[in-house]
Amino acid sequence: MCADHRDEEAIFYAALELKSAAERKAYLKQACGDDVDLLARIQALLAVYESKHSILEAAAASLNVPLQEEPLSEGPGTIIGRYKLLEKIGEGGMAVVYMAEQQEPIRRKVALKIIKLGMDTRQVIARFEVERQALAMGSINVLGSQAALR
Repeated sequence: MCADHRDEEAIFYAALELKSAAERKAYLKQACGDDVDLLARIQALLAVYESKHSILEAAAASLNVPLQEEPLSEGPGTIIGRYKLLEKIGEGGMAVVYMAEQQEPIRRKVALKIIKLGMDTRQVIARFEVERQALAMGSINVLGSQAALR
């Protein structure tokens, strides 16, 4: 992760600690300076974090994937929405990353990060969204869905 993204993440988490909108606004103005793009990205992340509905729930609804209560047993060959898991390419304490193939509207290979069961706290989801936004600025396609939470 480059320094710019670490700074963005640090500003985001520092802003979360501030309770009033006025404090956040003043802090963000000071921390972002004249960088209006940085300010806009952090404000968007804060809005997602504070919304009643998780961005992942919205993604699941748009894919017509029902939210599941029982643990998933995903692995190569599993189909999640319009994605077929091909192979596991990484795993950490909070998630497993698979190479997957998107079937429609276009056929392409993507990385699908599946958050482990019990790790879907607001803070982890916010961190996931920060990571997704950072990666989306590059050429990597990153997808997530509440149905894929594990």
